[in-house]
Amino acid sequence: MEREIITRFLNRTASPEETRQVLAWLEKPEARKVFDEHIKNTWETSSIKEKDQTDYNKLLQKIHSRTSVAKGPNPSKSISWYKTFKVAASIVLLIGSIIFLKKGLEFKEPNLALPEKVIERKTGIGEKLTMNLPDGTSIVLNANSSIIFSSGYGDKNRLVELDGEGYFQIAKDSLRPFQVKTEGMVTTALGTAFNTIAREGFYAIALTEGKVAIETGEEELKLNPGQMLVLDKRDSLSGLEVRTFETDKVIGWKEGILHFDRVQLKKILEELAKWYGVELEIETGINVNKRVIGTFRNKNLGDVLTGLGFSMGFQFEIDKNRVLIKKSSL
Repeated sequence: MEREIITRFLNRTASPEETRQVLAWLEKPEARKVFDEHIKNTWETSSIKEKDQTDYNKLLQKIHSRTSVAKGPNPSKSISWYKTFKVAASIVLLIGSIIFLKKGLEFKEPNLALPEKVIERKTGIGEKLTMNLPDGTSIVLNANSSIIFSSGYGDKNRLVELDGEGYFQIAKDSLRPFQVKTEGMVTTALGTAFNTIAREGFYAIALTEGKVAIETGEEELKLNPGQMLVLDKRDSLSGLEVRTFETDKVIGWKEGILHFDRVQLKKILEELAKWYGVELEIETGINVNKRVIGTFRNKNLGDVLTGLGFSMGFQFEIDKNRVLIKKSSL
């Protein structure tokens, strides 16, 4: 007798013809031995041979007692066999259910962690962005800047990459220091606040609270509040410089304050173009190398240019997002 048919018979999925075949086969003397081996093999292959507390022999005896058939003529013998094997099938199905439940409890869910994704936030010309990271760290991005971090930020580390300018207020976490990576420089902090610039070869880190450690690939420096590290790679003669700074002059931008301290007019106009999101056109004949000292608080572009034009001797015209700087007619 094929074992697949025996299995279907015990599971009550056999066809009527297969059921008749099994009942007829069980009348043969050798059938009981094959039947016992089939149930035993099914049990052993399903349980991975662990230390199991089930008394197999006792279980088999119960099946035998429920499937035994009285000898002698009996007109309802086939019906009796069918009923008794329904009981056997129920027992076998119960065994399978117990094994399935046991394996389900022992099942260890595989590691299906999703791969980390890169998250990027950008600001355009004339835009600023304030954002909060999952750990409570606050970041203010200046115009024309970007910051990148992973979707797993805060799980194992707190690392962000900055291009442009940003002000950071770091949530404290002694186990996972906060790091800002820029080109060729990594700033590490715990609970601190600092401003970082990484733009076109110019790098500056100004610390307002706490302490930071800065790695440049060649050396490591530490800053105290009120200190500022400056590196200008555009100047081959310039090296790392640590100096003091005035808070309003360095981070006033996030509060709408523009401060210029002996800065060339050309650089000021370039910054204004980024700050207000405009395109500047400068007529020839204007001395853009003059240096300017001044502070503008929450002023619109027209007010700033009016103040600069009065002291620098130029006029201007604003047409939507285009600004023309021209020589004064006076």
